[in-house]
Amino acid sequence: MKLQKLAGYACIILILSNIASTSLLIGLFRDFTELDIYDPAKMMAAYDSSTASFLIYYVLGIISAVFTLLIVVALAERMRAGAPQLMRLAVIGASAYFALYTTTMIGGFFRNILLAQTNDLSAFRTFLVLHEFLGYAASSLLGWGLLCVACAALATRSLPRVLSCIMLIFSILSSSL
Repeated sequence: MKLQKLAGYACIILILSNIASTSLLIGLFRDFTELDIYDPAKMMAAYDSSTASFLIYYVLGIISAVFTLLIVVALAERMRAGAPQLMRLAVIGASAYFALYTTTMIGGFFRNILLAQTNDLSAFRTFLVLHEFLGYAASSLLGWGLLCVACAALATRSLPRVLSCIMLIFSILSSSL
């Protein structure tokens, strides 16, 4: 199977996993109407009552990171001849995003397990700050990688112009977090 065809399937799975993650989060916040992610006691109660939902959320996050990297690598194969430096930077950015975001998801999963076992609410905020920092850093790296992809797509005309412009806008917003 060609890499670009595989990336097409990866796009579909990425969209479905993002919809599943969003609906899972909406369900969690609906069940806990006043859930404040910065309140350790409420978050620990939410984790204790729906551990499987948190686990599924973290697994879907890792799946999203894998498929995002696959899509960028396929786009790099498609546009490498026209913009080799931009696509090299895009693959580096997507790889760094994959590493950071996977670390964030695994860290979030183990953070919840460790804090639920120890009931140390003071350590919760420290882990939360580290978790959010890694998540924002990963999002920024993805934004810079997608900015390189969008610029390469506009320069080589390998993708439809509307898609390239949407990707450019999304990448600017994502890299500015």
